[in-house]
Amino acid sequence: MGALALAIGGANVSCTGDLGGDDPPPGGADGPADVEFAGMRRMTPDQYEHTMRDLFGDPELALDLDEDSGQVITLLAVDKLNAAAEAIVARRSSWTASVFPCDTAAEEDAACVDAFIRSFGRRAYRRTLEESEVQLLQEDYARAREALTFEESLLVVLKIIIQSPEVYYFLETGRLPAPGDDVAPGVFPLTGWERASRLSYFLWDTMPDDELLDAAESGDLDTAEGIRVQAERLLEDPRARATVVRFFSDWLELDGSNKHSSLADAPKSGDIYPEDSPALRAAMRVEIEALVERVLFEQNGSFEALLTSTDAYVDGPLAKLYGVSGPEAEGDFQWVTLPADQRAGLFTRAGFLTVFAGNEVKSPIRRGAYILEGVLCATLGPPPPNASDVPVKGGTVDENGTAIRRTIRQDVEAKTSTESCSGCHSRINPIGFAFEHYDALGRWQATETGEDDQGPYTLDVDATGVLPASGSGETTEVDGAVEMSEAIAKHDTAYMCLSEHLFETALRRLPVDRDLVSIETAMSQIDGDSSVTDMVVALTTSNAFLHTRRAGE
Repeated sequence: MGALALAIGGANVSCTGDLGGDDPPPGGADGPADVEFAGMRRMTPDQYEHTMRDLFGDPELALDLDEDSGQVITLLAVDKLNAAAEAIVARRSSWTASVFPCDTAAEEDAACVDAFIRSFGRRAYRRTLEESEVQLLQEDYARAREALTFEESLLVVLKIIIQSPEVYYFLETGRLPAPGDDVAPGVFPLTGWERASRLSYFLWDTMPDDELLDAAESGDLDTAEGIRVQAERLLEDPRARATVVRFFSDWLELDGSNKHSSLADAPKSGDIYPEDSPALRAAMRVEIEALVERVLFEQNGSFEALLTSTDAYVDGPLAKLYGVSGPEAEGDFQWVTLPADQRAGLFTRAGFLTVFAGNEVKSPIRRGAYILEGVLCATLGPPPPNASDVPVKGGTVDENGTAIRRTIRQDVEAKTSTESCSGCHSRINPIGFAFEHYDALGRWQATETGEDDQGPYTLDVDATGVLPASGSGETTEVDGAVEMSEAIAKHDTAYMCLSEHLFETALRRLPVDRDLVSIETAMSQIDGDSSVTDMVVALTTSNAFLHTRRAGE
């Protein structure tokens, strides 16, 4: 058996964070709207590519962009934006959107230039252009026209627009509060245009469509009810499905993090897991993403349904790993029902269990730490400075001169019981132990088997665990991951944590106390039977989503 390091598990006794304490954030639900400064954000590479596809009606457009999406643009990103603009123009024959309002091969038409700047600029800038902006672009056209044809000059203006900071950045300043706007000092309601962008890039990961821009211009987005109508419309579009599926893939960290590899690259021993393959890993991801889409959009499912469903979309190898009847061929996917005593929702699926495991053995530490941090939003302190790379592998160990056999659970308990480790492991381990029935590839195991220098062995599995209390509630004792998943699905802190992750996705920043009160107010409007899409709509109508704080205010 190989080694699973305790690098992420040697936690500090100064481990911090709570799970829904009794003290609320400053302010109150009935007080003025108060939010944190959002800052200027630039588009991610995906957002820019999606925007250009929709702006030009070119769904096959693929751009080579700088992967860095930090606040400050790099010289490489600028160069690649320029190259992208050239690539877009080179694909003009593939455009299906109405870009130019006249025949550009005809004689010069001043009215056409003006109409193009205003109409294309409105879609690209996601707002009506100011007259000063129109004049500057007309001057750019005039300079180009001195040496180029009518059509070439229009294309110059087009490339200027799509590389403009107005396109590439989200700069939200809001509008002056009107009578009746109950806002804290320094807080401003977002304009309708800014709200349209927030909505579309949150739910579609791309630009607003014409209907959303028209709603912004007419003032329909100045009210929470107008936002609700548009949010519900956007969620019915296939683009919302893709965005929500991607959100949950990110939430489960299937693409990796600074602590672990991606699902595709998570190392596994070929000797112990001979059935492992790139195709099987791909099938694991397909299954999770299909389950998210099925539960949330086809069944209008709740968060509880997502964590307790036994539906599974499997091909032959994945069905075999789960031990269920189903398709036999690789890549031949079908819906099946998994055993209800073994599987329940996302956290019992092979994709999640494979990511949060070691090369050769399962990892209650990694699984417990993920649930604690990613699902309950608790904060874990860093490992102590003297934390060592202690292997957790189970099997035969020497204990006071006597050779004994340990399960993975027993080995974890023995090696995290010191004072420097127990501060956090007293919280991590009881959660992770509920997943003891799954090996490092997500296979169900009624007993724990292995082989070491003393020969093969079989040990009983103890999958009892504890879910921390929510607020003033009590801890929940569980036996296995099915019961753990059911307990998480009913846990108030898990709902709030999910809403905070949704907020982070929408604004690309973590919510702080100023934001949390309005998020909590929005979440109080829904109950355990509400769908996840109801949660999304509630968030888009929250004060935190509809307002901004100006820098220095």
